[in-house]
Amino acid sequence: MNDLHMNEFDIVVVGSGIAGLSFSLYLQELAEKENRTIKIAILSKGKFDQTNTALAQGGIASVAAKADSFEDHIADTMNAGAYMNDKHIVEMVVQSAPLAIKDLQKWGVHFDKTINDEFDLAKEGGHQHQRIWHFEDATGKEIQRALTASVLQEKQCTIFENIAVSNLYKNADGYFCIDTIDNNTSSKQKTFIAKQVVLAGGGIGAAYAHSTNQNLSTGDAIIFAKNLGCAIKNICFVQFHPTGLFSNDSTTYLISEAVRGAGAVLRNKTGEAFMIKYDARKDLAPRDIVSRSIYNEMQLHKTNHVYLDATMIDENIIASHFPNILNHCLKEQGLDIRKQWIPVVPTQHYSCGGIDSDQFAQTNVSGLFAIGECAHTGLHGANRLASNSLLEAIVFAKNAAAKALLFKQKKSAVLSNNKNHLIKKLSRTALQQRMSDAAGVIRSTIIMKETLQWLQEQLSSSSIIPSPTMTDIETNNLYQLAQLILEDALNQTENKGVHFNKDLKYKFNLFSFCNVVIGCI
Repeated sequence: MNDLHMNEFDIVVVGSGIAGLSFSLYLQELAEKENRTIKIAILSKGKFDQTNTALAQGGIASVAAKADSFEDHIADTMNAGAYMNDKHIVEMVVQSAPLAIKDLQKWGVHFDKTINDEFDLAKEGGHQHQRIWHFEDATGKEIQRALTASVLQEKQCTIFENIAVSNLYKNADGYFCIDTIDNNTSSKQKTFIAKQVVLAGGGIGAAYAHSTNQNLSTGDAIIFAKNLGCAIKNICFVQFHPTGLFSNDSTTYLISEAVRGAGAVLRNKTGEAFMIKYDARKDLAPRDIVSRSIYNEMQLHKTNHVYLDATMIDENIIASHFPNILNHCLKEQGLDIRKQWIPVVPTQHYSCGGIDSDQFAQTNVSGLFAIGECAHTGLHGANRLASNSLLEAIVFAKNAAAKALLFKQKKSAVLSNNKNHLIKKLSRTALQQRMSDAAGVIRSTIIMKETLQWLQEQLSSSSIIPSPTMTDIETNNLYQLAQLILEDALNQTENKGVHFNKDLKYKFNLFSFCNVVIGCI
């Protein structure tokens, strides 16, 4: 879209989802107030709207109802995260949510309203109250549309599509160097130079055989940050969404949690509504509990999926609230969710850990920020509460913009390798199957250790690729990422949140995974 010869910027943003776009908008607003000019480049690995944000269905959590409160939203977030959350961060994000909603509306995002012209707030698993702001079942797509339109109006913001980052390092003067590859042609492009870099590169879905993520989600940002010296924290806490549409595709269509919030129930092969056996909140328990419950039912009945029954929901509600899910199921599987049960299976969905960052999205590397799913902020703890991810991205984007405006250039204190690591010939398909078996909903020490040893053998024995493509670089990043996940998982001494190792003792509480599950595995 723009000439890559103009490659020097004040800030380079890697990623074009809600985190990267809202950061750019907030920074431009702050700069205009101070009559400053800040050159921003946004690098999109694929098309500009090919992001995980665009796939988000449910919505964004923010207290609004009279019966609701910040205290309840904080409590729900802490409970879902197994109290491994940073409570200071949780309080900050929850209290910032109403203003974040207003900012999204200012940028043109629409949210559904009732016939009484009030905002139609939904309820999802783990939430005590209705506090999910949404646009039909395509909230992320609506946010992506509005933020993209706003960014395109910014004169100091330059957009580059289909440009993948192949390497990130610092020179002796403290400037970041960002090597890129054209994702269409696999040809090397110019190196971008920037005083600051914002990593907003999304998730790690490509490490697994089945994921709700875009297939571009290869965890590159996490590996680039690690190579620069950043700490990576809680990376083993990988959330599986309970209701991915059962299919053989590597990218799995998401059946929004809001469908259960509207009254749908999970059923096993016999038609039993089984969630009452596992949690008092039944189908609206947090995602980790629901995913493990489904897994157990599949083991008990020797099936490869369970069913989500939405037939009791009013057809008008399905048509108005879930039109995309309705149409997708009809088109792809000939399935009418108004009359037929939906085959579903837990599917890799979200990384609760990542690049360790503070409340301003700053890492321990000067000038380097991490925002969104690639970051570990302390908000999610061991398990993300539904619809807190879009909220996290925009709140930390705003905080980061304020810090970025005040940034002072320093000489580099980072010992950084400015050459690509040797890229090995590795199989992505083999990795994905291994990781799905070793680091899925239910884990075991033996399988994790065997898989970690296999990874190390592959990385040490595989041949070097003389002229690697971006796909090759991504696959090598995924192998390094898989190592981090398994090492972190093996270091866990107890089961919390989304991490469940059947070889560890599980600590029960009122709403934890029930004894019946442990006995059946």
